[in-house]
Amino acid sequence: MKPVHRYAVWIAAGLIILAGLIRATVVAPPSPDALLPMIWFSLLIVFTTTYGVWLSGGSVSLLPMATVAAYLVTGPLPVAWAAFAGAVLHGVIRFLWSEQLGLPAVVKPLGLIGLTAANVTVHVSSILVGGAAFRALGGTTPLASVVPADILPLLALGLVYVAVNHAIASLYIGMRGRAPFHAYLRSLPGTVVYEAAPLLAAPLAALIYVRLGLSSFVLFSLLLVAGSLITRSLAFTSRRLERRIKELDSLQAVGQALSASLDINTVVETIYDQVAHLMPADNFYIALYDPEVEEVWFPLATEGGQRVEWRSRRTGTGLTEHVLRALEPLLIRGDVASALAGLGIEAIGRSAACWLGVPILAGNEPLGVIAVQSFDAPGVYDASHQEILVTIAAQAAVAIQNARLYARTDEALARRVQELGSILRAAGEGILLLDARWRVLAANRVLADFLGVAQSELSGRALSDQLAGATASLAQMIGYEMEQLVTDCDVLVSGGRDSLQAIVVLGVPERHLERTLTPVRDETGQVAGWLFVFRDITEEIELARLRDDMTHMLVHDLRSPLTVLLGSLDLMEIAVAEGRADDFENSLGMARRNNDRILNMVSELLDISKLESGRALIHPSPVEPRSLLEEAVNRLAPLAAEAKIALKVEAEPELPPLNVDPDLIGRVVVNLLDNAIKFTPDEGRIRLWARLDPQRAPEGMLLGVTDDGPGIDPATQALLFKKFQQPEGVRGRRAGTGLGLPFCKLAVEAHGGRVWVESELGRGTTFVVSLPTVP
Repeated sequence: MKPVHRYAVWIAAGLIILAGLIRATVVAPPSPDALLPMIWFSLLIVFTTTYGVWLSGGSVSLLPMATVAAYLVTGPLPVAWAAFAGAVLHGVIRFLWSEQLGLPAVVKPLGLIGLTAANVTVHVSSILVGGAAFRALGGTTPLASVVPADILPLLALGLVYVAVNHAIASLYIGMRGRAPFHAYLRSLPGTVVYEAAPLLAAPLAALIYVRLGLSSFVLFSLLLVAGSLITRSLAFTSRRLERRIKELDSLQAVGQALSASLDINTVVETIYDQVAHLMPADNFYIALYDPEVEEVWFPLATEGGQRVEWRSRRTGTGLTEHVLRALEPLLIRGDVASALAGLGIEAIGRSAACWLGVPILAGNEPLGVIAVQSFDAPGVYDASHQEILVTIAAQAAVAIQNARLYARTDEALARRVQELGSILRAAGEGILLLDARWRVLAANRVLADFLGVAQSELSGRALSDQLAGATASLAQMIGYEMEQLVTDCDVLVSGGRDSLQAIVVLGVPERHLERTLTPVRDETGQVAGWLFVFRDITEEIELARLRDDMTHMLVHDLRSPLTVLLGSLDLMEIAVAEGRADDFENSLGMARRNNDRILNMVSELLDISKLESGRALIHPSPVEPRSLLEEAVNRLAPLAAEAKIALKVEAEPELPPLNVDPDLIGRVVVNLLDNAIKFTPDEGRIRLWARLDPQRAPEGMLLGVTDDGPGIDPATQALLFKKFQQPEGVRGRRAGTGLGLPFCKLAVEAHGGRVWVESELGRGTTFVVSLPTVP
């Protein structure tokens, strides 16, 4: 179905629903008491829709839970208006800020209207049909309690809502084409599970609103907001890691495949297969340039996923020729026609909505262009796609050049060797080429950097040799014992494996490298040498560790206050039912404290993220150093008093004011003092002091927190300011999250200062902060 016709169908459906809502409102206006919850649930619906997690076939979010909870509180008509308003507001947000929020781009205003109308149809129809099933089975609103007789109506409400929702959504996606529909079907089981599971909490949300009032429900909503943000952040982190791993694996595959072929058709097929694996490539082409006749020819091109034949042409002023002349990638994310006019480029063929092309370069010689484009949607390609396409083009350049040089003269063969040397120097992986007797024929600079040796030291060496100043043989430096190397080479010679991979830790500083050993065979198939490729995967391992640490923190540190919070809500419900006001107040206080604990933890994560990305705004103003220290002491004095710890503030007289953000630096001092209280023994002493920085006076000042605790091992001190790190072997009186000190470091560095630790085992610890003063 054409897009215009598809949009017309859904716009008509949305208008019909709007007319029905207006008529129902006129006939039986909802109670004015329903206005406030209707507005609140509309905002909650907008938030959960906007901050969902996008999958290949759509997105998953807490929207179903919020909508069902709204129905159980307000009834059919108000929730229908809330769902309608939520869908419309989400459409406006998506039009204005889709790129900033990481949402898929919308084609044109008509497409946005059609999508919004489809969302209105899906959400309003789903909750009204589900609500009808709920009422038909005896369910009533507002939901004030849950008894066994309510279980069947509630199950019917959730199941019918999900079924109708996905039935209408599948119809909408099916109108877009076969590929989107198949992607939707593949993701459907996971989507249903992720959206249906939170529906179990919808009755709880409704009970909180009805039984405890709006304020308690606001706290519950904030938990949902925090959960959505954290889940979305984790999903983005996981998606970036998975995408990076997928890209690196594909690059290795394309590198191996390209290096194994000298046929130009096989080379371009391999390039297309890997590009299609990493990004949308239904509209793709490879153009090769022949400088002798000044022509561009197209060995491979696709439109709509189908192979097409394009004729060769003389070089002109099209997009392809522009990239060949500029020798630089070109990314046009939207409004391609205006971009072409601005660059003076001729429009050739069908007009694209988004275009990305990168040159295939051998040194400074253009060999051709790899390009992908979208004829329907702008914003399909971004800088990450450009980066990966540039890398593939660099590998393709080697293969294409080899294919061309294969049939040329000895002089051309010598030129190819020189160009391969340039590729070795430019490669991001460490490369070690050996002859059949395990002597070094070639080694690039990257490998020398990995091993911490000079590149010239490697040339002509045998693996059994020991380099000057080294304590191990070259084989040991690349993670091999000679006996094991002989065994592995025998396996490869016998044809049992094409290559062998292993993860090794090499160099100073240590790097995690993926080592690949591949035999190099001559024309007769005999092994003529050995190729080692070392790929740095340290970043991947660090990202995986960070993900595991964050998951561990979320599971262990958020589970306890969440459990207490939910238990407090249960106790509050019992206290209300039995009329015990004191127990209710105690439980409410406990719930608020644990809610504050969760919010503080989430706030620190968000603040750290803002500071790391440079998005945090600093508002410096004059601050008296003594008042800053005394305020921290006043806030934490009760904690210190519990452990009989003496707190003392010392500040040099007539100190100039600090030029800092009082909120951020106040939190830094509080964090450092709280950390000292945790690790200072009972009846200990903590001293907070301020003095001019002798190296920066009068422009700089030092603030310090000194305790007489157990001290910190020097090997552990370097880890203190990393997220989720805790000193080993030292137990404080309270468990921490590992976020306080990283926040301090980022906040201080945002002011142009620095923070460090001075400590000896058994002699206490001092954290020192250097900050600017008022000029």
